[in-house]
Amino acid sequence: MKTQQKTIRKEIKVITDQNIVKGQKQNGFPMRKWKISLMGISANGEEETMPYVDYVEYILHHTFEQPLRKVTEYPFVLQEKGWGEFDMKIMIHFVEKSVSPFVLDHDLNFQSTHYEVPQTLTFKPDQKASFLKLLNLPASHASQRESSNDSTGDAASHKRRRDAIVREKAKRVKDDRSSDDESLSSNAAASGDEWGDKIDIHVLAKKFQVLPPEDLLELVQLVKANQTSEMYVKEDGEAGEFHIDLRTLGDELLAELWQFCERKLE
Repeated sequence: MKTQQKTIRKEIKVITDQNIVKGQKQNGFPMRKWKISLMGISANGEEETMPYVDYVEYILHHTFEQPLRKVTEYPFVLQEKGWGEFDMKIMIHFVEKSVSPFVLDHDLNFQSTHYEVPQTLTFKPDQKASFLKLLNLPASHASQRESSNDSTGDAASHKRRRDAIVREKAKRVKDDRSSDDESLSSNAAASGDEWGDKIDIHVLAKKFQVLPPEDLLELVQLVKANQTSEMYVKEDGEAGEFHIDLRTLGDELLAELWQFCERKLE
């Protein structure tokens, strides 16, 4: 009787470091330098490299001049500068090209100067022997990277997968707290940490996402009725999206939106 092979799991961390750049502001908000890196974690909780990873692609907010960034060396560090928080995609490509890239959703936020998010990569046990060897290397030998396949891979298939990720559109109201410091128009405003703590905007954004469509439409009308030139509100009718930077809306409108969600979600 054959014993069923177990799924192979590799633990990693997505590490974010960020700090304010003194003396630099954009639209009144402080500029920040931020850095993201990936770290492998061994069974005993110590750092190990990731020899089974070929390269990592970071898909940034579309306002960045080059929203797609490719990093090939461990710990796959990406460094940038900007003034807004946003959600990004991280695509981990493996040296074995028959294994599909693993896609992570990462929240770049400025709540802490350093934070780590654990993630688990899972692999089917029926991998090529050369790739299994990389997955099972002892931590002390993890730097001895061996490629189980041609690292150039199939460029066309990579592009198709990447384009599919980029084309994803959320047909809903979004808390769009993002920007590149040079490419967003001057009348927009993005987030800083100097905002008050009366309303938890992250909780409010999550409330938006669970509202039914008819309530979302009512919420959009409420925002538009109270919109001022200081607010970052962008409507994309063709895509069916309505983007809001919650930190620019002001205390009164935020309180009204909070009460609206509370009533609708009772």
